[in-house]
Amino acid sequence: MIAGQLRLYSGLVLFTFVLCHFINHAFGLDSLEALETARRYLMTPWRESFGTVLLISAAITHTTLGLRAIYVRRSLKLKRWEMTQVILGLSIPFLVAEHILGTRVAELTLDTEPNYAMVLLTFWVGSPIRGFLQAVALLVVWVHGCIGLHYWLRTKNGYDKWRRFLGLLVVIVPTLALAGYAASGIEVREMAKTPDYIFNVLKLANIDRETVATTGSRLMITLWVIATLVALPFVTRGIRQFVSRLRTRARITYPDGRRFRVPPGATVLEVLRENGVDHAAVCGGRGRCTTCRLRVVTGADNLPPPDGVEAKALERIHAVEGMRLACQVRPDHDIAIAPLLPANATAADGRRPGGLEGHEQQVVCMFIDLRGSTKLGEAKLPYDVLFILNQFFAEMTLALEESNGHYAQFNGDGLMALYGIDDETLEEAARNAAQGAALMLRRLDHLNEHLASELNEPLQMGIGVHCGEAIVGAMGPPRNQITSAIGDSINTTARLEGLTKDYAVPIIFSRMAAEAAGLTLPEDKLHEANVRGRGRSIHFYALEDASSLTNS
Repeated sequence: MIAGQLRLYSGLVLFTFVLCHFINHAFGLDSLEALETARRYLMTPWRESFGTVLLISAAITHTTLGLRAIYVRRSLKLKRWEMTQVILGLSIPFLVAEHILGTRVAELTLDTEPNYAMVLLTFWVGSPIRGFLQAVALLVVWVHGCIGLHYWLRTKNGYDKWRRFLGLLVVIVPTLALAGYAASGIEVREMAKTPDYIFNVLKLANIDRETVATTGSRLMITLWVIATLVALPFVTRGIRQFVSRLRTRARITYPDGRRFRVPPGATVLEVLRENGVDHAAVCGGRGRCTTCRLRVVTGADNLPPPDGVEAKALERIHAVEGMRLACQVRPDHDIAIAPLLPANATAADGRRPGGLEGHEQQVVCMFIDLRGSTKLGEAKLPYDVLFILNQFFAEMTLALEESNGHYAQFNGDGLMALYGIDDETLEEAARNAAQGAALMLRRLDHLNEHLASELNEPLQMGIGVHCGEAIVGAMGPPRNQITSAIGDSINTTARLEGLTKDYAVPIIFSRMAAEAAGLTLPEDKLHEANVRGRGRSIHFYALEDASSLTNS
């Protein structure tokens, strides 16, 4: 966690320096004089003792942690954007080494006084190829930094609102910088045709043959050091992987039955990627976005508890027990997992509360259906039917609110309600459901009285009530989710509501729900039937009215 934060903050320092540099370059569109004047304001803070120490520390920290990140990865099968950022990042030291040695390092160690005229003279007159490479370096540094910023900010609320504006700046800033670099370079190239101009510029910068030779020899040594450091994590990774193959014991079981070996110290995300399994990870496996969340089906007891960045991320999304982040879990025993988000999950999906993916609990389910709505539609104008349906649902919703029920689903001329999804016991939920059914029939009678002049015959309804285990959670489109439930008990309730037509009664209460509510219902109302989708029959009470639900 600390390493990740240091890498982020050091990167932000470096990006701020680069941004100042780019803005400074843009002044070259005006003149070389404007370029030099802007440098005094934009770059002087970085040339002071504090700024220099901060910049060098950030560069060393960011580079070291970047190489460390490559080493600690158990798999280099990365997303396209991650691979692009890694390749660009590794190329930056090679591209900027000569420029840094010839300017700031030479200034500190060789007593030179570099300025824009000297730098541009070197790139546009002395070696145009090096000038072209410098332009490439500018773009590489900028793109590398912007990729990192984008994949950090995309996990933040409000980023989508500013994304287009920031995207515009991403294009405008380097365009102006390169244009200023080219304009001032052309200006210097023209001035170099003036006698003694080159001599005067080099003299003013205190640069002679010895300085150039010293910088050249330093460059060769620096490039070899950089190449060694860049190669080091790859070589050590190879050695570690060879040793780990001899020690691999743990296995990860995927929902489709596939099993993958876990190299020592590897995260679940790394193992999945190494085996070609596409798994969500918007932030690239840094524990920021939580899109790699998964449920540990078996083996959770053998995993160390979440700590550091994982603990904070799981707390932020109110994760339920058994949920972990694939990018942080490093199993050393066999586990079975189940992804909780699709592989194409977005940053917005990662901000969704983790506890809403679904959890199993005892609930009481109720299905309500308005009878004869088709016939009503044939006899009435659409607006009249809509008016009547709105009145019906308004009354049913009030009944739910009075009985502590939860509206869960709308379906044409019916709805589904749940009781007991909060803190009630199953017994309390069942009693509330009985009260809710009675209130609904009572409100339907009042509605029929109120709409007597609008209706050819009174409205009728069917109510089915049952209880049992169900998966309760947020369902539906990501931005329009409601808390609902799925499971065998929910399907059975829908079938029971359908039986109210066959038994010509308004209410069917399963015996299980009646016993949970402590109801004493007439034995002659008890029936047994097979319902579609169930292998076993179910016992239920077919009730002509709600009197027995309130008098027991």
